[in-house]
Amino acid sequence: MVKTKGNQKIVGMHPRNVLRTQPDYTKMAIKYKDFREQCQLELNGKVSVNFRNEKTLRELTKMLLKEYYDLDVDFAPGSLVPTLALRLNYILWLEDLMEPLNLQDIRGIDIGCGSSCIYSLLGAKKNGWHMLALESKPQNIEYAMKNVKKNHLESLIEVYAQPDNTNIFKSYFEQDQQQLRYQFCLCNPPFFDSNLPNPLGGNTRNPERRPAPNNARTGSQEELTCVGGEVQFVQRIIDESLENKERVRIYTTMLGVKANVPRILDYLKELQVANVSTTEFHQGHTTRWAVAWSFHSEPLQQGTTLN
Repeated sequence: MVKTKGNQKIVGMHPRNVLRTQPDYTKMAIKYKDFREQCQLELNGKVSVNFRNEKTLRELTKMLLKEYYDLDVDFAPGSLVPTLALRLNYILWLEDLMEPLNLQDIRGIDIGCGSSCIYSLLGAKKNGWHMLALESKPQNIEYAMKNVKKNHLESLIEVYAQPDNTNIFKSYFEQDQQQLRYQFCLCNPPFFDSNLPNPLGGNTRNPERRPAPNNARTGSQEELTCVGGEVQFVQRIIDESLENKERVRIYTTMLGVKANVPRILDYLKELQVANVSTTEFHQGHTTRWAVAWSFHSEPLQQGTTLN
């Protein structure tokens, strides 16, 4: 059981992240019945939250989305439960990348939106972005569509069922008669390599430098693994970006392993893609990395330096 205290500042989180100050979970438990049922009351009257319990994580994320963004979200059974702080860090970085463009109408592509469709929901609800949410898993598509509908965001979000998960943009772009252009794409790629004997059992962190995360791992095999892991998945995005230089202004992706960042940067360099930016997302014990690239002449805003 992980005990929590409200009003603690989380170091390194994006300065505009509403979760930079930890919520008062005791107050939230009083307000939200489903979340309260997953909490344990301590002798001092405060509640503790078991971040290693999947059901608790589901109710926690649902509660935070409702509290801060008035979003009602459900997750497909066994699907990935997104941590809101991390997703917000990514959205806020995209806001920073979009700011110099001074655009009134922003369109983005969410690669693998999952059952929650959380990035598209946040982008649409928070910023009024038009989002194209790509997903190949039928159950996730069903829940994503329901989440969009119940939040009345159909005018801003299109959930597209990808018929072929071996390509990223191709199937949608080929049938898009409007030839719409997008200002960005985002992606949380499958983390693990399905070619490994035990793809979900490996340890990718240095325990001496990075403490183990508090949160339980959630998500289906299909959401967490793919051939070649996140490196090959992102390389596929890069390959397809070369074929669609004008359709998306800024390509971005998140990475779960720091050692994979230079591998992606080297791949971009090999392909002579020079307009590149990187950043880090910090949330508690968990750190993620992100890479952006563009074929436009305006240099991308630079994020944090990778140490």
